[in-house]
Amino acid sequence: MLTTYLGIAIVLTVLVLIAVYSGQTFNIGLVIYIISAIAVIAGGTVTAFNSGKTLAAILFFMGAVAIFVTFGLKWFSPGSVFAKTPVPWPPTINTCPDYLVYYGRNKADGTKENTCIDLIGVSKNGGLKVFSKEVLQGVSTPPTDNEYYFSLKTESSETNAKNQELCKRAIDAGLTWEGITNGESCTAGGNSTSPDGATGCPAPVPTPTPPK
Repeated sequence: MLTTYLGIAIVLTVLVLIAVYSGQTFNIGLVIYIISAIAVIAGGTVTAFNSGKTLAAILFFMGAVAIFVTFGLKWFSPGSVFAKTPVPWPPTINTCPDYLVYYGRNKADGTKENTCIDLIGVSKNGGLKVFSKEVLQGVSTPPTDNEYYFSLKTESSETNAKNQELCKRAIDAGLTWEGITNGESCTAGGNSTSPDGATGCPAPVPTPTPPK
């Protein structure tokens, strides 16, 4: 009986090591797997011993341990089917703030600026004026006032700095941008920071590239 309990302890230790190896803090699937493994191994081994089949109990124990450990590593190791690995959210960041659409602005000096426009009036503070759909239909000319355009141009090319610039600009315009800002603070990389980055810069998140 002592051998049985020792074996169960070994199995439990190995399966816990699988969890640590896979970099998981909690995975309900792995917990159920460990409990099932202990129940099957303990139940089968004890039943065989109580029936006087010592050799069968030993063989069952060794085979069950090998099977559960093998499939545990296969199913719960990093990159496996049941491995629970954190996924950044959102997986991709939209080119423009929420509900805005991309617009290539032709400026008076002949240059083209990557911008976003608001066609439905989502700005909470009026920081970005509603862009007329008639312009897109060719009925009227594009406005020249910068308040109609959300510029995607940034001073920095570094990811964190770009995200902070775009975050502050979106907040000033009364906008939200999933993956960049919730309208009150910067959320790039899953971290909530002040628009000026005073509490630390968010983790690197690829800034969307405007279409060409």
